[in-house]
Amino acid sequence: MLFTSPIFIFAFLPLVLTLYYLLPFKIKNLFLLFCSLFFYTWGEPKSIFILITLVIINYIFSFFVNRRLFLLLITVINLSYIYYFKYLLFSLAVFKINHNFSSIVMPLGISFVTFHLISYSVDIYRRKISPEKNPLNFALYIFLFPHLIAGPIVRFADIGPQIKKRSHNFDQVSLGIIRFISGLSKKVLLANTFALVADRIFSLFPQYLTSPLLLLALFSYSFQIYFDFSGYSDMAIGLAKMFGFNFNENFNYPYISNSIQDFWRRWHISLSSWFRDYLYIPLGGNRRGQLVTLINIVIVFALTGLWHGANWHFIFWGLYFGFFLILENIFLQSLLKKIFFPLRHIYVLTVVFFGWLLFRTESLSYALYLLKVIFGFVTPPVLAYQLTYFINSEFVFTVIISLLIVTPLGQKIFNQAPKLSKIFFLIFIFVLSLFRLSGDTYNPFIYFRF
Repeated sequence: MLFTSPIFIFAFLPLVLTLYYLLPFKIKNLFLLFCSLFFYTWGEPKSIFILITLVIINYIFSFFVNRRLFLLLITVINLSYIYYFKYLLFSLAVFKINHNFSSIVMPLGISFVTFHLISYSVDIYRRKISPEKNPLNFALYIFLFPHLIAGPIVRFADIGPQIKKRSHNFDQVSLGIIRFISGLSKKVLLANTFALVADRIFSLFPQYLTSPLLLLALFSYSFQIYFDFSGYSDMAIGLAKMFGFNFNENFNYPYISNSIQDFWRRWHISLSSWFRDYLYIPLGGNRRGQLVTLINIVIVFALTGLWHGANWHFIFWGLYFGFFLILENIFLQSLLKKIFFPLRHIYVLTVVFFGWLLFRTESLSYALYLLKVIFGFVTPPVLAYQLTYFINSEFVFTVIISLLIVTPLGQKIFNQAPKLSKIFFLIFIFVLSLFRLSGDTYNPFIYFRF
C-alpha cells in the first residue's frame, strides 16, 4: 500500500486515525501494530511471516547481545537474511556459479528492517539502550507503518521512549497533516512531472539521444529522485506526528551543499549516519591515520552503493562518491574553502548530478556511452527529437517552483505568509495532488526497490 494510493488516503489513514484516537492509550500501541501489519500484508502477504520470524529471533537475542559472541551471531543472522533475498543471485553471477534459483522475491522493506535490527542490537551492546522487554513494543518499533517500507531509519534510542509515553494534541496532528500534504505534493506534483521527462528521454533508442536531451534528462532525474525520496520522508514524518511520534529529519537541503562531504550530511541522513555510526567509526573512522581513513571511506561507500541494489552500477556509484570524498580529504576540502562559494555549489551539483547517471542506468557500459554522448565524443546518427518536444509550460513552472523548494527560501516564504493564505495553499496543493493521482496511473517510487 503506497502513501499516495487512494485506498491509503481515503480509507486506511482516516479509519486508523479515527479509531486510534477513540481508543484508550493502553491499547493504542497494540492497535497500531495490528494496523501496521495489515498495511504491510496488503502489498506483501507472502513476506510478512519472514519479517515476523526475523523480529522474533532478534527479540530473543536482544537479552544476550551484551556478550560479543551473541552480538556477532545475531548480526550474522540479520545479514544472512538480507544477503539471501537481495544479493545471493548477484554473488552467484559474479562468481559464475551454476544454480537452480529461477528467481528470489525480495521482501518489501527488507533493507530498512535489517538495518533497524542491527542498530538495535549494537546499541544494546554499547549500553546506549536496554532491551525492550515488551515484545509488542519491540514489534511496533520495527513494523510502525510510517517507516516500515522505505524508511527513514529510526533508532530505538529515539523512538523507544515515545512508544511507552507520547503526547497527543491538536497541534501535533496539524503539523503532521501539513507535513504529509507537503510530502504528497512534492511526490505527485514535482517528482512525477520530472520523472515523466526523465523516463521518456532515457527510454529512447541510443541513436536518438543527444547531449542536450541527456542533460535535460539528468537534470530532471536529479530533481525527481530528490522530491521522490524527500517527499516520501516528509509523508513518513507527518504520519508519525499524527500518531504522536517524532522522527528525525532525513533531508536538509542537500542541493545547497558546498562539498560532497556536506552533501552526505544532508542527503538521506538516517542512512548516511547509520553507516557512519555502525561501520565507519567501528572501522576506525579517521582516528588511525590518513591511509586507514581513505580505506574506510572506500569500504563504506562501496557498501552504501551495494545497499541500494545488487548491481555493479550501484557499487561504482558508491565508489564514485567515495573518490570525491577522498579528494576532499586529501586536499580538495581546503581548496574549496578558498574559492567563491557559488563555485563550490556548482562543483557539488556537477558531481552529484553526474553521479545520478550511474545510479539511473543499469549497466556501466551504457552509462559510459551516455557520458560520451554528453561530452560530444559520440554523435548520434539520428536527430529525431528537440528539447521543445519534452518541455512544456507545466515543466517550466515545475522547475521554477522546485528551485525555490530545494533551498530554505521556499520554506521561509511559506512561514512568513498569513495563516489563512497557508491554509488555502495547503488545501489547493492537496486537492491538486488528488486530481493528479486520480487522473494518472504513472506514479513510480524510486526507493521502494531498495
